[in-house]
Amino acid sequence: MDHTSKTAAAQFKEHRLSHAQRSAVKVLRRMQYFVARKKFQQARKPYDVRDVIEQYSQGHLNMMVRIKELQRRLDGTLGKPGMFLPGKGEDKEYPTIGARLIRLEDKTFTLLSTPPSPIQR
Repeated sequence: MDHTSKTAAAQFKEHRLSHAQRSAVKVLRRMQYFVARKKFQQARKPYDVRDVIEQYSQGHLNMMVRIKELQRRLDGTLGKPGMFLPGKGEDKEYPTIGARLIRLEDKTFTLLSTPPSPIQR
């Protein structure tokens, strides 16, 4: 193992870079440095307020769309609030859960409020 390391060291000494190769390596290293410095400076810049506000408003808009969709689905399932008030007039036979529940409550209330007939013992 010692023999191979001496050989590698000897080969390295024999194979030195020429002046042109060293200059090319220096140029590449400088280019890498300048690119890294530019990226670092861009990362340090404060956020643009307009971009932040735009992202916030876009997120807010998405949230409002989702809320409206949920409200629409709830209205379709349960019915809109105030839709089943007795002062509204006739029951329009809404197919929602809320309308069905109101109709069921009304029927049970009428059944419980009527006196039992002598036939039903």
